[in-house]
Amino acid sequence: MATRDIIKTVGARTITSVRNRFYDARHRTDAMQFIRNVEQHTGRRLTKAMRREADDYATAVFGSTRFAPWLYVYTLIHGRFREGWIPDNYLGRVVMPLANGPLRLIGDYKTFSNVAMRTDMLPDVAYFIEGNLYDRTMSPIGAHQIRELLPAGQSDVFVKQDESSEGVGVQRISCDALNAELLRGVGNCAIQAPVEQHPYFDEFTSVSVATIRINSVRKLDGSFGYRAPYLRFGCGDTAWILANSSLQISIVSEDGDIDPIAYDQDFRSHTTHPDTGVTFENKRVPKFAEIAAACVDLHSKVPHLALVGWDVTIDRDEKVKIFEWNTDHPGIKLAESTMGPCFTGLGWEKLKDVSPELTL
Repeated sequence: MATRDIIKTVGARTITSVRNRFYDARHRTDAMQFIRNVEQHTGRRLTKAMRREADDYATAVFGSTRFAPWLYVYTLIHGRFREGWIPDNYLGRVVMPLANGPLRLIGDYKTFSNVAMRTDMLPDVAYFIEGNLYDRTMSPIGAHQIRELLPAGQSDVFVKQDESSEGVGVQRISCDALNAELLRGVGNCAIQAPVEQHPYFDEFTSVSVATIRINSVRKLDGSFGYRAPYLRFGCGDTAWILANSSLQISIVSEDGDIDPIAYDQDFRSHTTHPDTGVTFENKRVPKFAEIAAACVDLHSKVPHLALVGWDVTIDRDEKVKIFEWNTDHPGIKLAESTMGPCFTGLGWEKLKDVSPELTL
């Protein structure tokens, strides 16, 4: 190899290593904050023995102790260490780049979702792309036509920017205020009709629409299934769920039974919804099997992807509605902590051997 090529190779490896270390350092900071929160609110303690077991496992299975901090969190919440867990930073910088490849960012583009999925389960009515407005079939339309595309009696829409996530980049806008100038200020975006949630969810809160996260996976034999489902409720007075003001509740059975304990973003536990006082005990998500099957079926039509996190709900007419799909880095921390290990048998722990530079 020529000297010039050697320098390029060494330089690229150095850049990758530095980038990885910054990524892991950020995750370690987040994980240690979660640990402090859990210890403060529960009185539990992460012992030296727990840390040592996680360190040893991270080194042996994932190639570095830098993948241990999320194993600390899982162990502390679960109460003991379990083999098979996937650290969140390992998922983010090893699994997703390799398993979903260049298409892992496809879910960030709300304007492209229906191009890929071609489904009536998306509540999309129009798209603003590069200064032009289109309907669901990508035929050009004017802003004044949006109201005609909405279900009867509705006059507002949700506008979701491309590359938005966790509820940020979402606006609720009256059709009367919707015009080309406003949309140019937003940029490329999907325009969705409001979804009226199933009455079951109104018992907990009617302020925002509850969502169900289904993580669908491509198995080693090429078939598809789902893992680590959970229910998410908004808190406070926001009209949609924001990541920093929501509750996550594991769905613990194929029938849709939910765990009696929910967790907020600081990993504090709740047995009732803080706004309404409704308990989570002995509750079951309606039509859960149908919801999960719909997500798995859609994933099977895009077999290029190994993992997709679907945000869905069931509406008042008991129809499945998909708000978005996450193909870059679906959250697994809560599920792994409370239900895990959730992603065994998929070969993800071996991906580090495909591209060892990812674990530098």
